[in-house]
Amino acid sequence: MKAVCRVAKVKGAGSIGGKSDHNYRQGHVPNADPDRLHLNKEYVLNYENLAKAIQAQLDHAGLHHVRKDAVKGMEFILTASPEAFKRDQNGQCVDDYRQSDWVKANLDFMKKQYGSNLVAFTLHQDEKTPHIHAIVVPITEDKRLCAKELFTPKTLRQLQTDYAAAMKPFGLERGIEGSRAQHVDMKHIYGLQQQERQTIEKDLQPIQTIKVPLTIDKPGPLDLLNLERWKQQQEAKINAEHNRRLDEIKQAAEKALKAAVANATAKEQEKVLAQRLTTSEGLKQTNFEKAKKTGEELATTTSKIDQIAVLLDEKRLNPKWSEGRADHLRSKILPKMEADILECLKERLTDDNDFNPRLEKKGYKILKDAKGTFYLTDPKTEVRLNLVTAQ
Repeated sequence: MKAVCRVAKVKGAGSIGGKSDHNYRQGHVPNADPDRLHLNKEYVLNYENLAKAIQAQLDHAGLHHVRKDAVKGMEFILTASPEAFKRDQNGQCVDDYRQSDWVKANLDFMKKQYGSNLVAFTLHQDEKTPHIHAIVVPITEDKRLCAKELFTPKTLRQLQTDYAAAMKPFGLERGIEGSRAQHVDMKHIYGLQQQERQTIEKDLQPIQTIKVPLTIDKPGPLDLLNLERWKQQQEAKINAEHNRRLDEIKQAAEKALKAAVANATAKEQEKVLAQRLTTSEGLKQTNFEKAKKTGEELATTTSKIDQIAVLLDEKRLNPKWSEGRADHLRSKILPKMEADILECLKERLTDDNDFNPRLEKKGYKILKDAKGTFYLTDPKTEVRLNLVTAQ
């Protein structure tokens, strides 16, 4: 599990205002849960917003006139690999870190590194993974505003090493030194996320067709003259429709699952995605929900496929692809059917009509074939059991 420390420049009134709105939830945050807002906490900020806090630190250093394009702040995002946090079945972190040693260690580290230049330290727990936003004003020891001098490639590499050392007691380690992976701005991620959501919803549409039952046409007067040909035509029709649905389901499921695993920016930055964006709050939430929905859809599909497998094995449809599937299902279903029949027979029958309703209450159907033989049928799989023989 990795210690995560990202650093980005903050300059200009618009950028500072945007960070302030985001960090203190004064603007819309797509992946924040309003019901968990009370779990957020600020540990350092003593002003109404970040702009006033930064300006106060500049004034304290005697820097009353700064260029408009100067870097007035550096934002740190401090967190850890997603698996470092205990989660519930919905993927939400279950622990409260407001009084935790982990937050205290992060705060101590930032104060030791940047002293009074640390003007804000905000814990967020209303998103999927707990994380900290820290704002540092880049003022040098000789009272100059110079982010370029304080945050060089060399000092940033050392920062990663020092931060990992501070997080070691929590089982966290440094990322790969010299990695070329890049962080992607969250605003960009939110836009990609919305596009990916729409794409996935479109891709999942074919799965809905599985809910429409496979049907056959009623034989017409001419069909009655050649029932075998009519039967073959209907089998061919059902096979074709079934194969079409399976192909659509397979393609849609592959797209949805690929999106759920690879997340929304895979098309642009595969390496970045694999190493960095899997920790993104918005993407984790979207992926979790889409994977769960896809799993539910595929469960319905599997049930339908099981039913068709039995039909094919019993020569009611083309059996080419179903070898072994029906036997496997029967080995699972028949013992339960026999046990349910035995249970119904153990109970006293008050009249001859008691037995079948008891089985139907257990979810079975009683069907009669063309020869007048009664079968107990499991509707989910179409497994049949000769009722007279079973009794």
